[in-house]
Amino acid sequence: MKRIIVYGLTERRGGIESFFLNYKEYLSKFHLDYIKVTPNKLSYESNFKNSKIFYVPMRKDDAKLRRSKIKEIFNTKEYDALWFNSNDLASIDIIKEAKKVGIKCIGHAHNSRTDRLDRSIRHNINKRLVNKDFDGKFACSISAADWFYTAPKEAKIIYNAINVDKYLYDECKRKKIRDKYNVPDDFMVVGDIGRLEKQKNITYLIDVFEKYHQANPKSCLIIVGTGSKKDSLHDYVKDKSLQSSVIFTGEVDNTRDYLSAFDIFLMPSLYEGLPVTLVEAQAAGLKCIVADNITHEVNVTKNIKYLPIKKESINLWVENILKSNNRVTEGKKLKGSVFDITKSANYLEKEILKIID
Repeated sequence: MKRIIVYGLTERRGGIESFFLNYKEYLSKFHLDYIKVTPNKLSYESNFKNSKIFYVPMRKDDAKLRRSKIKEIFNTKEYDALWFNSNDLASIDIIKEAKKVGIKCIGHAHNSRTDRLDRSIRHNINKRLVNKDFDGKFACSISAADWFYTAPKEAKIIYNAINVDKYLYDECKRKKIRDKYNVPDDFMVVGDIGRLEKQKNITYLIDVFEKYHQANPKSCLIIVGTGSKKDSLHDYVKDKSLQSSVIFTGEVDNTRDYLSAFDIFLMPSLYEGLPVTLVEAQAAGLKCIVADNITHEVNVTKNIKYLPIKKESINLWVENILKSNNRVTEGKKLKGSVFDITKSANYLEKEILKIID
């Protein structure tokens, strides 16, 4: 059986991590092992019981150890390909090392820009240097391909698909989550799931909710996820005296239960590749209000409303906060689409075999 080493996992459950958690059980024609860039145990490491997981530090943390660990992995000669998953190409040393020992490289773009100027500069330099080293090119969306590759039309679009049945609306799960946080059944729950980082624009989300809550006090905001902005966001909520109406759950393993508890899903991100949480939200039958920079490729159910994320647009967001209805029926619209993993995994498997055979 062919063996592939996957690069790019972190200790937080973001888009890359969700992609592999969703796809791994459907890819049976080759074996996957993983490289993580955190010394800590992955919060979901138990989901990869049949795979080896190697730790390779980021270059800024320990460049010497990084080189040593990369060489150690590749010198085993166990792997037929490196599957490089990233939001940018600011660091390409692992690709270069793989090519030195004759390992094929698959690039996989998971985002459409970066917040940091230094990474953006390195990315734009490196994508020209590394383009010839990719034996296969994947991207989660057209905008991600445009960002990642010098020849984006060569990339195969591999959508962030899910098992739709797992995310369909569930009344019991809704009640369980609402009871956990003492949220009355007649309250409107506005929800978002994502890392608490600048990209996700959570302060704008809080501003929108503040305005909505003034008009409808029987409402609350649930934010699922963690990140470096956690403390500052807690302070922001406190400054607005919204502590009793805004719930930060931290990282959870059962995001689909929270989607059932929500009444609407908001995502005012500054940018995205193709957010898997937005696919999951649609499967849960939720109406979604999202930033107008997010790709329209994801709007399968036609339940997504795209709005600008300007200060003067806050009222427009508030006006569009409406309770989601017919949720199971709406969620089933994803079945048979490119976001249905039973369809997309077969396509992905065939494309990988073309590269490594």
